[in-house]
Amino acid sequence: MSNNYSAPNATLVETNESGGSLQAGIDGDYSIELADILSEAWQKTKGAKRYILGAGILMYIIVMVAVAILTTVTLLITGTDPESGSGMGAAMLIQLIIQFAMMAVMLPFSAGIFVMCLKQVQGQQPEFGDLFSCFNLTGKLLLTMILMYIMLFIGYLLFVIPGIYLNFAYMLAIPLIIDRDMGPWEALETSRKAITKHWLSVFLFFIVLTIIMIVSMIPLGLGLIWSVPLMAIAMAVLYREVFGITRY
Repeated sequence: MSNNYSAPNATLVETNESGGSLQAGIDGDYSIELADILSEAWQKTKGAKRYILGAGILMYIIVMVAVAILTTVTLLITGTDPESGSGMGAAMLIQLIIQFAMMAVMLPFSAGIFVMCLKQVQGQQPEFGDLFSCFNLTGKLLLTMILMYIMLFIGYLLFVIPGIYLNFAYMLAIPLIIDRDMGPWEALETSRKAITKHWLSVFLFFIVLTIIMIVSMIPLGLGLIWSVPLMAIAMAVLYREVFGITRY
């Protein structure tokens, strides 16, 4: 007999987290089924290719224009010829400035593309506006990459193997900043702790994706139309399987 005056039996707190969870990821309580990830990623490229490829082309154009402008301005300020012996110091400074500028421009754009992939994985419709959605994270993203490069440099100095380990262990640091707004070092360490539990599986995952990318470039690069979105969405699926998706 039902009680019409009883409290409703319903979940009062909703969450949009899917896949794994942060603690489960750190504990290694997840699995990486390569065939399943690639199959799901391939299915979800439908309807997303134009957004991912269009965003990638736009990012490339903006980066090239920004680098050209920065190079011209820097040369005018230094007033030296990078090819001359006297201009070697200025040339090194120019290259350093350009590298940082490229990172500062490409990182938020790449993060925006990843947002598109997260939304596609969640069954939401990506938008071109997503490409510009992570510029507020530029400082965090840039600092994360700088810290990552420093750690990789140290790792490769220590007989190479630690560098190879960290190169793959840090792969989910940027996604953690995008989805969970972590700080740079927290994101790097969280990614490392989680991937360490299944490092070999993650390594094989990226080897397979690399092979797919190389093979797709053989017929005049036409296969990249399919392989680039596949790789981008596969990364979003991998992230979901390890940590879950909380924002999209």
